[in-house]
Amino acid sequence: MQKWTLSILSLAFFIFSANLTAANTTEALAKYRSWHDVCLQGDVKKIDAQIDKFEHQVATNPKDTLAKAFLGSACALRAKYGKWGPTKLKYLKRGRKLMEGAVASSPKDARVRMVRAIAYSRIPKRFKVKSTAIKDFQTLIPLAQSGENLTPSERQAILYYAALTYRSEKLTGANELMAQCKKIDPKSKYGRSAK
Repeated sequence: MQKWTLSILSLAFFIFSANLTAANTTEALAKYRSWHDVCLQGDVKKIDAQIDKFEHQVATNPKDTLAKAFLGSACALRAKYGKWGPTKLKYLKRGRKLMEGAVASSPKDARVRMVRAIAYSRIPKRFKVKSTAIKDFQTLIPLAQSGENLTPSERQAILYYAALTYRSEKLTGANELMAQCKKIDPKSKYGRSAK
C-alpha cells in the first residue's frame, strides 16, 4: 500500500514539475525574445546591454541552450551593426560558436535550431553558413507544418525565413512555404510579409 501511495506522489510531483518547467520555459522564452527584439533594432550599445543579460543567464544556468542560442544570435547582430571590421569578425565568430554549441547540446530542441537557422539565413554568403541554415530548415519545416509544440508565430517565422533562404539559394518550394506561412495567420507580421 505504501509503495502505491509513494508511486502516486512521485507521479504527481513529476506532473507538477513538468508543468512548472513548461511555465518557466514559456516565461524564459518571452524574456529572451524581448531581449533579442532590442538587438534587432541595431543600436550597438543596446545590443551590448542585451548580450550582458544573456551572458548572465548562461553563467547562471550553463545548460540553458536556448539562452545560449539567443546569445549567439545577439552576437551575430552585434557583428552586423558594428563599425570596426575586427570587432565585427570577433562577434560573428563568437555568435557562430555559441549557436553551434547550443544545437550540439540540444539537437532536438526546435526553438534552439530555429534561432540558429534564422540567424544563419541572414549572414552573408561569404561566411558559408547557408548550408547549415538550409539543413536546419529542412528539419524545422515539417514541425512548422504540423504545428508540433510551436506557436503559430514560430511556425510562421520558420516557414517565412525558410522561403526567403530557399529563394536566395534558388531551391524549389519557396513559394509553397510562403503560402503556408500566410495561411497560418494572414494578418500577422509574417502573414502580411509573405509574398
